[in-house]
Amino acid sequence: MRTILIVFTALFFLSLPAIAQEKTSNSQKKEQKKTQKHGMKEEEEEDPNPFPLRKVEFGLNFGAYFANKYSANFYNGSPGNVNTVNYVMSNITWYRAISLALGSIDTVTVDGYPTDMHYNVAFTGGLFVRYNFNRKNSLFLQADYTQLRAADVVTLLVDPNPYVSTLPNIYQAQVIGKEGRVMIDFGYQRSFPLKSRINLFIQGGLTMCYTQVIKSIFVVEGTEYNLVNIYGSQGYQPGYNSQTFSVNQNAFGFGGYLGVGAGIPLTEMFGIEPGFYTHYYPTNLQGYSDFKPSFGLYLRILLFFGKSEE
Repeated sequence: MRTILIVFTALFFLSLPAIAQEKTSNSQKKEQKKTQKHGMKEEEEEDPNPFPLRKVEFGLNFGAYFANKYSANFYNGSPGNVNTVNYVMSNITWYRAISLALGSIDTVTVDGYPTDMHYNVAFTGGLFVRYNFNRKNSLFLQADYTQLRAADVVTLLVDPNPYVSTLPNIYQAQVIGKEGRVMIDFGYQRSFPLKSRINLFIQGGLTMCYTQVIKSIFVVEGTEYNLVNIYGSQGYQPGYNSQTFSVNQNAFGFGGYLGVGAGIPLTEMFGIEPGFYTHYYPTNLQGYSDFKPSFGLYLRILLFFGKSEE
């Protein structure tokens, strides 16, 4: 009996190191599991693409357009353009009305035309669609519309009433142009996703611009005179039912598009994209066929539809 007790006591003390080693091993395994879970959690928090990628994205564009001033001189009324101040001044009825409005009993002559007209900054709006092959490569198509306005003054010399003054008066009459442009861009987008969830991108492609002249006028003392000849060779004659013709002054221009921006996803179905771009194309209005750069800023509101990549 004593021998058996001694044997069991010896076995107990011999097993203590093994039990301690097993406890240490189990503790290490638990720590490893905690570390792995913590690492997975950190990876999830740092995931640069928390939302599923949609194959098709639609957007609404809102922005500002800075059109190149080159074709704004189309509206300056000079003899080199299709719409001229001389067209108005050569009509005896309009000429007499202008002379009377300016207090002249002799002559009114054009002394100078503006040579550096420019467009005002204009609002743009349009539609956008993008097809994503993956998070870095996409094709896009967008169409935007804007209305541009250009204004300056033509200098007139007015021979006054000789009983009042013997020197000619200088009068500045406004020339104003207004046009609409539809700009369609199609191209490729390369994206650079960041861990901050912001998606930087660069876009390049082709541009088609359709330009439509809305208004080209000469304004004297509040009276507007249309510089577009809508009466043909017969001209305007008061007291007669002068026939008018529909005159469309429009043109297509083709060129390139380059833009940069940042995509900011807000939810799984909604995001915004601020950006900047440049167009390089000719308006092709008569006499203005050179390629010139124009610029734009936009804020795009994105709506995500369709199946996701994941």
